[in-house]
Amino acid sequence: MPISRVPEIRSENVKKHVAAIHTSGELSLLERKLSNVLLLQSYDSLLTTRTHQLPVRTLMFVLGWTESENVEKLREALRRLATTAVEFNVMDDGRERWSVMPILSFAEIRAGVCSYRYDEALAEKLFDPSIYATVNLGVQRKFSKSHALTLYENCLRFQKVGSTGWIELMVLRKLLGATQDYYDDFRRLNSKVIQKAVKEINEVSDIEVTIEYQKLGRSVVAVKFLIRQGPQQSLLTPDSEDNFAHIRESEIFQKLRAHGIGDKLALSFVIEDEERARMVVQLAEEKDKKGQIKRSTAGFIRTLIENKAEVEPAYVKNKREKAAQQENLVQAAAREARMQELRADYERSVCSAAVKALSHDDKRTLAHEFVATDGAKYAKELRPDSPTLFSGSVGRVTFASWLRNRVRPEMTDDGFSIWLTERQVATSNENKKK
Repeated sequence: MPISRVPEIRSENVKKHVAAIHTSGELSLLERKLSNVLLLQSYDSLLTTRTHQLPVRTLMFVLGWTESENVEKLREALRRLATTAVEFNVMDDGRERWSVMPILSFAEIRAGVCSYRYDEALAEKLFDPSIYATVNLGVQRKFSKSHALTLYENCLRFQKVGSTGWIELMVLRKLLGATQDYYDDFRRLNSKVIQKAVKEINEVSDIEVTIEYQKLGRSVVAVKFLIRQGPQQSLLTPDSEDNFAHIRESEIFQKLRAHGIGDKLALSFVIEDEERARMVVQLAEEKDKKGQIKRSTAGFIRTLIENKAEVEPAYVKNKREKAAQQENLVQAAAREARMQELRADYERSVCSAAVKALSHDDKRTLAHEFVATDGAKYAKELRPDSPTLFSGSVGRVTFASWLRNRVRPEMTDDGFSIWLTERQVATSNENKKK
C-alpha cells in the first residue's frame, strides 16, 4: 500500500466539498481546524494514495498550536474525527444522495508522524467537488469558537451569489451543532450561537456577514445570511508566515537556503525532520569538498530528502557503529550473566530434587558419614532419631549444604536445556491464568 510523501507546505487554501462542510457541526474548534489541515495536505493524492502522512510538528505549527508537547490533545482530536459521521446532503439541496461515513477511517501517531486515511467514497467526494468552498487556513487560525468557524465555512459556499438563501432553524441547528434542548428557544439560539458566530466572522475573517429573519406570525422559522467581501483580506497573508519565523532563523534553515533550496521547501524539510535535514546537509558538504557532486548541492540535497535515502556523514556513521558495537557487547555480557543465573537455578533445583528423593534412613546414614568426615565438630549435635537429625541450627544448615553436594547428580547441557524449556512452559501457563 503506497504512502504519500509529506508534501511541501504549498498553499493555505483547501477546497471543501459542500456536503462535507454541511456535516453535523459536532466538532470542537480544534477538531474542525485539524480536519481542514489534514485535507489540505492530502488533497492532491486523495484518489491515488490510501494512507497519508504528516509530521506531528507540522500539524502543531499549521494549527497555530504552540503546546506541541501535549500530543494527547491531538490524539483526542483524531479520535473524534474517526468517530464523527459526515452526513451528506443534510441541506436537502438534491445534489447528492444521502450517505453517512466517518471523517477519518484510520489515524495513527508513530515516531512523530501522523498517518491517516479517508474512506474511498469520501475521498472521491472530497477530491472532485462539483461545488466547493475555499477555506483559508490563515483565516481559520484566527477563530476561537467552533460555531463561528462552522458558519464561516458554510457561508463561503455562497460568497459569489451573496446569500445563503433561507435556512430552516432545525437545519441550521444541526449544521452548527446546537441541537441541545436549551436552543429550542430561538432567543437563546440567536444570542448564544448565531449572533456570536457572526460577530467573530466579521472581526477575524475575509468576509462580512449580516442576518435576515423569516417569521411565521411572531415566530422566527428561518434565517438567511448575506455575504460580502470583507476589508481584512489583505491583512491575512502575512500572518500565516509569522508561524515559521523561528524556523527561518535556525542554522539548518539558513544552510538549506544557502545551498539553493527554496523557502517553502526548506521549511518543510526542517519541520518534517530537522535532524535528518542536518545530516543531509553535512553529507552534501563533505562530498562537495571532495568533488563528488557533479551538479548542484541543492539537487543532491533534494534527492536524498525526497527519496528518503539512507544518509549519514562519515563521522556520524562511525560514531553510530561504535555505539552499536558497545551496545552489542553490553547486551552479550547481560545475556551471559543471565545464563549463569539460570544455570545456578538449574543446579539448585536438581540438587534439591535429589535431596527430596532420599528417605529418612538414607539421610541418617549420610549424617553419620558427615560427622565421621567433614562435620566431626557437629558429632555431639547428631540426633539420629530426630526428624531434623541435628539439634543445633548451625549443624543442620551445614549438613544440608554438605548433603546437596554429596548427592549432587551429574549436570549436563541437555538436562539444562530440558529444564529451561519446562520453566518457560510453566511461566507461560502462569501468565495465561492471570
